[in-house]
Amino acid sequence: MMDLHRLLVLTHVAAMIGLFSALAIEGVSLRFLRRATTYEQAREWTAVWTLLPAIGAPSGLLSLASGIYLATRLGLWDFSWTRVAVPVFVIVAVAGGVVGPRRSRVQESLGANTGPLPDALLHQIRQRSLTTSWRFRASLLAALVVDMIVKPERAIWLMVAFAVAGVVWSVSQLLP
Repeated sequence: MMDLHRLLVLTHVAAMIGLFSALAIEGVSLRFLRRATTYEQAREWTAVWTLLPAIGAPSGLLSLASGIYLATRLGLWDFSWTRVAVPVFVIVAVAGGVVGPRRSRVQESLGANTGPLPDALLHQIRQRSLTTSWRFRASLLAALVVDMIVKPERAIWLMVAFAVAGVVWSVSQLLP
């Protein structure tokens, strides 16, 4: 029989897999949305966005709750790798929430129209803010996984390094 500790560790890992699944779905949809030239193509790629809160929200809550419970139960709050995890996780959630209204506006703009996308709408769906947010969140979530595995003494520097990498990765999309 599985004890509570193992069940919570399994829940924590499965929830992180869920977060990365939502991130992968979002990343693929953004990549192909930028290539869309018609309303129909754009609607196909924005349709998967309904999966993001359905997968991401429960995964985020389960990951956060199980992580906090495990850290409390095991007395791990004195370690820097656990102290940085919750704030970084909150930053990831906020960064994801900030682009939610933009995604909604894009979906509303597509409506039930057909045919080629007008230039103004092409500009709107190709703006870099969605991709920038995605790259930053991907970097920070990767940092959290490294943090959980490596458990560095100076975990804040790990998070800063990954955050900087995310920013550089985001800025690189602005280059020709």
